[in-house]
Amino acid sequence: MRATPDASLDPTAPSPGRRRLPPEARTPQILRAALDEFAERGYAGARMAAVASRAGIAKGLIYHYFPSKDALFQATVHACTQPLFEEAERQLAGHAGSARELLGALVRMGYARISADRQERTLFRLIITEAERFPDLARFYREEMLARATGIARAVLRAGAASGEFRPEVAEMPGLAEVVLAPVLMASVWRMILGETDAPAPEGLRDAHLDLLLRGLSP
Repeated sequence: MRATPDASLDPTAPSPGRRRLPPEARTPQILRAALDEFAERGYAGARMAAVASRAGIAKGLIYHYFPSKDALFQATVHACTQPLFEEAERQLAGHAGSARELLGALVRMGYARISADRQERTLFRLIITEAERFPDLARFYREEMLARATGIARAVLRAGAASGEFRPEVAEMPGLAEVVLAPVLMASVWRMILGETDAPAPEGLRDAHLDLLLRGLSP
């Protein structure tokens, strides 16, 4: 008589009482658990088994979705930041008005995000604190986040220079796209260090940033 496979020996089999979910439902569940684990224990202290436990899945199942902790962290960051990048790129692609208006809209979006989204600040703090020990985190931030953000800023600067709204030289000025972004990132760092109550108000930083930026870019 042929033996029936024991489901308890299969690490991917759902435990009794656990509902089998399709990947499109299971993945966000794992990413939410991963965010909590990384926020509480840091990148170095986070454990895949702990994430699986938080998500309510079998330990072995998590590796069918994410082969390593690095891959899980990258997916977690991507899930948190993707909506902002997609919205910025939509605005860039569909904007028919002035470059000044577009730049203002994107800067305001950045400040609104740091005020509202604590998850992103948590991940940003992890990257800052752990990147020196884990060079792959720094590489991921540079290639997947910084490069994408500066690419958007550079496209707006070039559009403004082409339309005559900005000085011609800003189109290819080294470091300018990074300078456009830096105050928004610094506002986030201050909120991490000082807390939401004691950090400079993002509304004031936003207005001063835009005033300085648009005056400096004008012909």
